[in-house]
Amino acid sequence: MRAISLAAFTVVLVAVASTAAAATADHLKCYKIKDPVAIAAVVDLNSVQFGLESGCKVSKAVQFCVPVTKSVTSLLVDHLSTTPLPIYGGPPLNEDRICYKLRCPTPAVPIADQVVTDQFDSRTISRFKAAMVCTPAVKGASYCGDGVIDAGLGEDCDGAGALGSCTAGCQSDCTCACETACCYVEDVATPPETQCFQYTGMPTQVAAFGTACSVGGVGVPGSIPAGTMWNSVLGGPCGPNPVFGGFPGCSLGPPGVGNLHVLPTDSSCP
Repeated sequence: MRAISLAAFTVVLVAVASTAAAATADHLKCYKIKDPVAIAAVVDLNSVQFGLESGCKVSKAVQFCVPVTKSVTSLLVDHLSTTPLPIYGGPPLNEDRICYKLRCPTPAVPIADQVVTDQFDSRTISRFKAAMVCTPAVKGASYCGDGVIDAGLGEDCDGAGALGSCTAGCQSDCTCACETACCYVEDVATPPETQCFQYTGMPTQVAAFGTACSVGGVGVPGSIPAGTMWNSVLGGPCGPNPVFGGFPGCSLGPPGVGNLHVLPTDSSCP
């Protein structure tokens, strides 16, 4: 093991991946910059690893970092050729960062030396001293929270005053809040044969669900025989007693059974 200073790294590697996973943008490549704006701020910083550091002073921006992929073409460790270790990173990064100079009060208890391993080697790092803080950044003047929907940033909405096509509200990341649709089907031939289907998704997904909510598919195994149908977009879970037909209530049926043969893909809502 070798002790090295954390400040020796001028390019910040926030996560490392093996050569096999080189297509994943789980690294940050940082560029030195000249910032015309003078920044002076005091912040409290808290991390799971090192706890709370209060009264840290933030000054000028010194680096601009962007997500990158990395493939190791050669590696020498202590002048010996070696193979990168199979350390895998997390999900791809998708945000730029601006990194500012940082000075924090000397902690009452110094941070202990840490054994760490990345794709290059295992070693013990020491002499920890807060030096930079990197904030999320977007290119251009538009950002989530400015009250203007910017499709180029992937925004569906931007606050309560700019809902766009959202019908159930706007989330803090400027995407639509999920809404719930309920489909009730009553078989009038053999009452009170009734099923209730519930689906949660984005507005366009719920619209596709409403289209799929029909009494078609007669004769297909699991289908409900032709009858009457009522469906509605609600603000919460399906009610137990939709008002039509006078039956004792409908049973909750999962999407994909009964008369619902075509359902939208939903990867963003519970």
